[in-house]
Amino acid sequence: MFKKIEKLSEAIDRNVRDALFEDIGYGDKAEAIIPSRRIDAEVTCHTNQAVLSGQFWFDKCFNFIDKSVVIEWVKKDGSLVRKGDKVCNITGQASSVLAGERSALNFLQVLSSTSTRTWEYLNVLKESGIQTCLIVDTRKTIPGLRLAQKYAVRLGGGSNQRFGLWDSLLIKENHLFALGGLKNLAKIKLTNELRDNTEPFQIEVETIEEYRLAMNLGFKHILLDNFSTIEVAEAVDNKVDGVILESSGGIKLDNLLEYILTGVDRISVGDLTKNIRSVDFSLRLIDYKIA
Repeated sequence: MFKKIEKLSEAIDRNVRDALFEDIGYGDKAEAIIPSRRIDAEVTCHTNQAVLSGQFWFDKCFNFIDKSVVIEWVKKDGSLVRKGDKVCNITGQASSVLAGERSALNFLQVLSSTSTRTWEYLNVLKESGIQTCLIVDTRKTIPGLRLAQKYAVRLGGGSNQRFGLWDSLLIKENHLFALGGLKNLAKIKLTNELRDNTEPFQIEVETIEEYRLAMNLGFKHILLDNFSTIEVAEAVDNKVDGVILESSGGIKLDNLLEYILTGVDRISVGDLTKNIRSVDFSLRLIDYKIA
């Protein structure tokens, strides 16, 4: 359908162009009343604690508008920031800084939300003392920001599930419904690529019975959808060597530890990317110089 897969650097350019286009459009109408002055500004965090994410998108917003804008980062992506912390200093033409302010902050607040939420989940995993479980994201991302949020998840200490439909196959409940049930999978003639590459070939099951059937069919990567912790523990106890078990559905911070303690290999959480609790940042002018 598409000729190539987008790289992160290309996604950053596209994200920034789209953000500036919808905000600035033909041009900032306030520019007519802003004197031609170079100003100093600073960005400050107003959330109790957060994992900073979005530095590249922030820089690109101002770089796209005016390459003479200078940004000095006090904190780097992946840093833990607290309320009152200065994040960066900005120097540039007042009109350029004000034109890029909102778009740049929007990226910072949304991506820092994702990295911070991931960090909170990883803290539960760390405190559990279990080192064999991964916390992974899903495809439940903000449209257009898939690579950006996947990047933020990594900054928060999480791991990426598949990036899209193009990089691995997950046979979900609707696929199985269209096939007429899990048993009919055995009748499907797989391509050589899928047959030889079993690692990303994942099957979703919704009951213990389907789980046993999936193992009998030889699936090596099984997603346990909306299983209770008791059911997950049962699946782990009956797991065949070489099978990777992933638990998903209804898993949140308040019940995460229970799922970790089942011994499941991976836990995928849509909450990391779909529920945005924006981190509060502000940009304030602090000084100006006559141009």
